[in-house]
Amino acid sequence: MALGVVRSKVSPKQNQPSDRAKTATKGNAPLPVYVVEQNRLAACYLIGILARNRALRAVTFENLIVHKPAEQIAPVFVIDRGGIDLPLSECLRVLRERHPNAKFVVLDQEQPSGEIVRLVSLGIHGFAAYPQVSEQLVQAIQCVAQGKLWISSNVLEAYVRHSITSLKTVDESTTGQGITQRESQVIELVKRRLSNKEIGAILNIQESTVKFHLSNIFSKLQVNRRSELQDKGQVSEIWRKLIAS
Repeated sequence: MALGVVRSKVSPKQNQPSDRAKTATKGNAPLPVYVVEQNRLAACYLIGILARNRALRAVTFENLIVHKPAEQIAPVFVIDRGGIDLPLSECLRVLRERHPNAKFVVLDQEQPSGEIVRLVSLGIHGFAAYPQVSEQLVQAIQCVAQGKLWISSNVLEAYVRHSITSLKTVDESTTGQGITQRESQVIELVKRRLSNKEIGAILNIQESTVKFHLSNIFSKLQVNRRSELQDKGQVSEIWRKLIAS
C-alpha cells in the first residue's frame, strides 16, 4: 500500500486568491468527493478519514463508475499518485473528460517544490504528502472546493514565477485569428486548467477582465467553452473501460 498512516506534527498552510470565495456546496447538499485509489485498503483508510465530516459525501472511484451518481455541484477528486497504475497527467485527462469542473487533490510522498509546481501546471488544485493526510485532507478538500489552491507559500511563489516566465515566451505578435498578446497569455493559463480568479491573480487583472478576454477569444476562435481550448491526450485502455462501464 503506497499510502502510509502517519500523523503530522506540522500545521497546514493554504494559499488562496485575495477575494474570499463562496462555499462550493448548494444549500445543505454534501460535497461529492471521489477517492481515486486502486488499493482497497488505502481507499478504505481515506474514506474513513472523510466519513468523519458530514459535509462530505465520499465514495471510492470504483463505486463512482458503478453507480454514476448525479452531481449538483462540482466534485473533488482525491488521487493517490502511488495508488494508480497510469501517469497522473493521463489520469487527470480521463477524469476531466467526464467531470470538466472537478477539482483535484493529489496525495504522494514528500516532493520538492519544483515537482509540486509541475503538478500544479498539470492542473491539480491541492497537494498533501502522505504524513500529513490524516490532518490535512479534509481541509485541503474544503479549500479547493472554494476555488483556492492548497499548496505552501514557497510553492505558490515558485509557480507564479514559472507562469510568468512561460508567458514571456508567448509570441507578442498577433496570430492568424487576430489573437492579441494578452489573449494568448489567457489561453496559455486556461490550458493549465486555472480558474478565472487564478488567471487574474497571475496576470494582475480583474476577474471580470479575464472574462472579457475569454469572450473575445471564444468569438475569434469560434469556440463555445473553455474546455475546447484545453488539450486532450490519449487515454489508456484500462481507464477507458472504467469510464465506459
